[in-house]
Amino acid sequence: MIKVGHIEPHLNIEMYNKIGDEEGKNSEVWVARDTQLEQGLILKKITKKSLDQQDVNDYFTEAKLLNTSKHPHIMPIYYSAEDGENVYITMPYCSKGSLNSILEKRFLTSREIIRYTLDLLSGLLFIHIKGLLHLDIKPTNVMIDDTNKALLTDFGLSKYLNENGFAEQRRQYVAHRSPEAYITTDKTIQDDIYQAGLTLYRMCNGNAEFKNQLEYLKNNSANDGEIIKKIQKGQFPDRKAYLPHIPKRLQKVINKMLHTDIDKRYQDVLDIINDLSKIDETLDWWYEEKECLYKWTLEKETSIVTIWVEYKGDKYLTSAKKYVKSSGNTQNQPRFSNTNDTFAEMIAHVEGILSQF
Repeated sequence: MIKVGHIEPHLNIEMYNKIGDEEGKNSEVWVARDTQLEQGLILKKITKKSLDQQDVNDYFTEAKLLNTSKHPHIMPIYYSAEDGENVYITMPYCSKGSLNSILEKRFLTSREIIRYTLDLLSGLLFIHIKGLLHLDIKPTNVMIDDTNKALLTDFGLSKYLNENGFAEQRRQYVAHRSPEAYITTDKTIQDDIYQAGLTLYRMCNGNAEFKNQLEYLKNNSANDGEIIKKIQKGQFPDRKAYLPHIPKRLQKVINKMLHTDIDKRYQDVLDIINDLSKIDETLDWWYEEKECLYKWTLEKETSIVTIWVEYKGDKYLTSAKKYVKSSGNTQNQPRFSNTNDTFAEMIAHVEGILSQF
């Protein structure tokens, strides 16, 4: 346990567990307790060495904005303070953790993906209306509260738009950097939309797939310039690599959010919300994978359907079963059995199966 002292204004806070934030190099996040209010909270400590004075001022400016302009999908701030070395921000404690912590444990259903995305986009639309860009949208900056709502948090890189619709921000999380950010430091609403699109892509395909693609990009590029060119050409992330239970209309929305041409990207968040709200197919399939085994499960009112794919002997072997709740019997579904030579062929085959349910 660590006590935080000598903060002006003084906060009687005890810090207990450090929460790993692999995507934040200049800050620490702790589970803490306000000893005066006997209240659990999250404390974020940002080193001033990583910030210039304007950034330090911005932390408190945005804290004031969020404190006075409350929204159900934006994380409220309890306190903000500083000492000689750090800036401190405290927020409510969410036992479910961040969206990233969920993605590290399991895959989401399409229904969960759309629900959490509509939540965070609602918060994002709100700050855009206020003339503010977030500029650091990623799974670690989306918290899931105890009512299962997604909350947008961490406005440390946020900037206000000027009269021309631009905001200058040089600092940015590299893996979520938009193609145009390699050309100019002027950021627009389209930067937030691109980052939200990458977050949504990771929700659909999992953190491991995103990280594997990023590592492949780095290992198969001669230098940073080649990496940038591939990102600007839309070669990362792979816009065709989606798991088969992800609805086609959802894939289309994400790819438009990630369009390398900002004129062809979504122009505002409200249009994304409207398009997501229309998606109603293959929403409830649960997906799991372990080593060479892939599994999709759909629980219906009268039955449970399970699709298995096993990678064995350089082949993908697909089988399906249906459990009938009323009788307790499990029925094999031989019409769905198949053998595929490639991963892409297997994905296409499973996609065809899922569409029939």
